[in-house]
Amino acid sequence: MRLLEAKFGVKFALMALIGAGAASMAYGDSFVVTYAPAKTQTPVASTLCAGASSCWLADETFTTSTKPTTAVFTPVVSTGVATGSITGVYSGAFTLSNNYQYGGAGGTGHYATVTNNTYTLTLSTSGSVPGVNYFGLWFSALDAGNELQFYNGSTLVYTFTPALFSSLVGACPNASNAFCGNPNNGQDTGEQFAFLNFYDTTGYFDKIVFTETGTAGFESDNHTVGYMNPVDPTGTVIGATPEPGSVVLLLTGLLVLIGFKSRFAFKN
Repeated sequence: MRLLEAKFGVKFALMALIGAGAASMAYGDSFVVTYAPAKTQTPVASTLCAGASSCWLADETFTTSTKPTTAVFTPVVSTGVATGSITGVYSGAFTLSNNYQYGGAGGTGHYATVTNNTYTLTLSTSGSVPGVNYFGLWFSALDAGNELQFYNGSTLVYTFTPALFSSLVGACPNASNAFCGNPNNGQDTGEQFAFLNFYDTTGYFDKIVFTETGTAGFESDNHTVGYMNPVDPTGTVIGATPEPGSVVLLLTGLLVLIGFKSRFAFKN
């Protein structure tokens, strides 16, 4: 009887785990994050849109020293999209810099930076563009305090921190690591510089929050927004970070399983 009860308990716990997994899929969108080859600083439309029948891309390059409120998204490509566009509004504590040690794609213009604070890019679409499912940017002087959060309305759908990227491309400084140092002038060899792509493969997002959690800076340039159909990620895959809801649900399932196992062991 006890063995049967234990088997039933384990089965129930496994069902809870499966349910947790299914619920986590429903909780947030599925993101694929990739990085472009070393020294890439701008969106490469021919690569990004290669697998899409419809593709709309535009970028904000921060060409002047004036901090934008409304993003000046310059169209990069529009294929299979009859009308419409993506517009954006910046708000928060960022500033623009032309300190080319830490940023400035191509070694010119300006770039966005924030220290121990946060700012937000809120997005909207029109016409034949139903939503935003792609975002790219040149991450310059990447450090452990740089964090990106993607929202659909008030729902957090994805969070990116640089730890996994750092482990994949290797630590800096390293003379043989092409991601180490500013590709425009060879400075700041202790940090990584890369163009990252964020693909929402199951939905859309309408807000991106940029946060520097430490006392360093979050520097970035060439903020690129896009709509693709179908979504066909290109580049080297970094991976996904489970959202808080996913973690809680999975831990609940594990605790149920542990509880049944402990109960069975105690009885015996």
